[in-house]
Amino acid sequence: MTTPLYRQHNAPPKPPDGCHLGLWYTNFFNRYNDQWTLDATAKSDWISSIAHKQCGDSTALEQQALRLLQLVQTLNGQFAICQTNWHFATGLGLPHPVENGLAWHPTLGVPFIAGSGMKGLLRAWVEVWDETDRAQRLINWFGEQEQAGQLIFFDAIPTKLVRLTTDIMTPHWGKWYEQGHDIPGQTMATVLKQPDRLPADWHEPVPVPFLAVKPNTPFFVAVAARNNDHKLAQTALNALIDALQWLGAGAKTAAGYGHMIRDESAEQYLLAQLAKAEKERQRLLEEQQQAEQIQQLPDFIQVVIQESPPEEDYITLSNALKKGRWQNNREQEQQVAEYTKKRMQEAGKWKETSNAKNPKKDKDHQRTEAVNKICRNV
Repeated sequence: MTTPLYRQHNAPPKPPDGCHLGLWYTNFFNRYNDQWTLDATAKSDWISSIAHKQCGDSTALEQQALRLLQLVQTLNGQFAICQTNWHFATGLGLPHPVENGLAWHPTLGVPFIAGSGMKGLLRAWVEVWDETDRAQRLINWFGEQEQAGQLIFFDAIPTKLVRLTTDIMTPHWGKWYEQGHDIPGQTMATVLKQPDRLPADWHEPVPVPFLAVKPNTPFFVAVAARNNDHKLAQTALNALIDALQWLGAGAKTAAGYGHMIRDESAEQYLLAQLAKAEKERQRLLEEQQQAEQIQQLPDFIQVVIQESPPEEDYITLSNALKKGRWQNNREQEQQVAEYTKKRMQEAGKWKETSNAKNPKKDKDHQRTEAVNKICRNV
């Protein structure tokens, strides 16, 4: 097998595990023979070598969806998760030796729909199907020569690993599309002399393989308004969801490809993951701030905190005070007690009174009393 690359490129014969499958599919076609022509099964063999694989990285896809969701929320926009109910293909018109390309995300390595494609889909829906103040929406939403549109469109990105498959199209009228305009004279007599160029049912179909996405693939879809208008974004998103359901996105939508249904349970999951990620980010930020704060403390306090097991610093210091770590240095003991009191107050653990039935079992209250005694020089 020959690959149309530089000499001594050392390209592997098949895609390495975990590689960017889009780069492999687009740039490493290796089914040419020694005459730089393609055998009868070269195209289908190439597509079959990639089909039935999963592409993308689940962690990277979820992180990208969370970043997009955070951006959309910052812009006061709206989002939805829409799942394909049959095959999906996009970018078939891109150049490729197998005659049909596929639009791959440049970094995530999965098929996707560019924001411009989502904009075109919504505009097509408004132009034909939306009967709610159509003319005004076309101007306000999509703009005109004198003004920009009010909407911001985002790429539609899969939120999970994408499963690929081989599909076939069978055009019957190939020579009509290629050479029909070249029939001399365009009279009935000249046309009938070249039946192979006519768009007729007697032509044999020509199977053309192409790569497609399997059903049940969820996509992150979002719209925002330039002026942060929440209601406008919601109205546009609702229209876009209708367009995805009834018109479909990508290629071959008239044949049922690319139609999507909203999945609200997936949206709730993504929102929960964002809340979880935000909570973790806040925790790490607090840990960083606490570490910076500890670095500014006197050495005799830092040493105790660093020597102790991973726990709240106020617990470590109160235990050290209880054991008399600084009983021979009243000034240091006073500083430790004041810092411990401050940290307990920041953590909401400073309890000078206890509502427990047995205050002696209330650890926060007992720590507070012990630290308070030192702070008061008792």
